[in-house]
Formats: sequence, structure tokens, C-alpha cells
Amino acid sequence: MGTTAKIIAISYLVVVLVGITISVALVRSTRVNDGALDTAKLAHREKTWLGIVIALLAVLLLVTIFFIPYGKAAAPDAQVVHVQASQFAWKIDPPTIRAGTQVEFLLTSTDVNHGFGLYNDKDVLLFEVQVVPGKTQKGLYTFTRPGTYRVLCLEFCGFDHHLMQSTITVTPA
Repeated sequence: MGTTAKIIAISYLVVVLVGITISVALVRSTRVNDGALDTAKLAHREKTWLGIVIALLAVLLLVTIFFIPYGKAAAPDAQVVHVQASQFAWKIDPPTIRAGTQVEFLLTSTDVNHGFGLYNDKDVLLFEVQVVPGKTQKGLYTFTRPGTYRVLCLEFCGFDHHLMQSTITVTPA
């Protein structure tokens, strides 16, 4: 999981924990002497805290939405790699690219849905794009290190799905 994803996940976890704490505090603060709930007081406080929680979630959304990596355009000097998926192979053109320059992957499928998964030499998934027939999907990535990167299909596409593998070679800048 990347740094941005960790920050977003931790932020939402904090909001959930704050929400749970508020809920417990609401219930405890609305008890009367005999331990019964004062439902009128609880209803009033619930509305107030609901408004506060919604406002906090809206602020959290506005703060984190700009870090979402989707919808970004490729740099003007980006390398373009055309990837065509078909049962049970990847056609990657060109199969060799340079490190240090952004790569725009343009992905299409000739038959069924496929999942373009790009892995480094330690078998860590770098990114994944769903490849849908009749559409061109885009994926952006900048390779920082030269090496051989594996491409696997991550969407079950038929009997020989496990054979749908390829490689991309990244050369020094």
C-alpha cells in the first residue's frame, strides 16, 4: 500500500474511532439517575453529533480527494505503451522503456475482461487496471529502477488464465 493510501486509510480509521467514541459518550451522557435513557435528550444530542460527524467526513473528503490518482493526464514527454489483451496473451508495444520518465499505458481487450497487473522483481503489485472490451483504459506509472517487470492477468478470463503473463524491460534513463 502506498503512502497516500495509508494516510487516507488512517484518516478514515480515526474518523470511525471518533464516531464510536462519540456514540458511547452520547449513550452514557443521557442516562438518568435510575440508569434509564432520557430519550428526548438523546434524540437532541444525536442530531447535533450527526451534523458534526457529517461535517467532519465532508472535510476529510475534501482534504483527501486531491490525492486520488485517478483522472490525471500524462506528462507531455510521457512514453506511450500500447497493451492489447486477448485470451491468453498480452501484446505490449514497445516492450522496452526508460526509467525515470512517466509511462502512459493504453490498454485494450479483444475479447473479455482482463486485469493488467504490473509487478516488480520482488513480486510487489505496482498497479492494476481493469481492461474492458471495446474501451481504452489508461494507466500512468513512472519506473524509478531499471529491471524486468512482470505483467499478469488479475481477472479470471478462461481456462488458460494462469498462462497470461508477459514482461516489460526498463532500461536506465
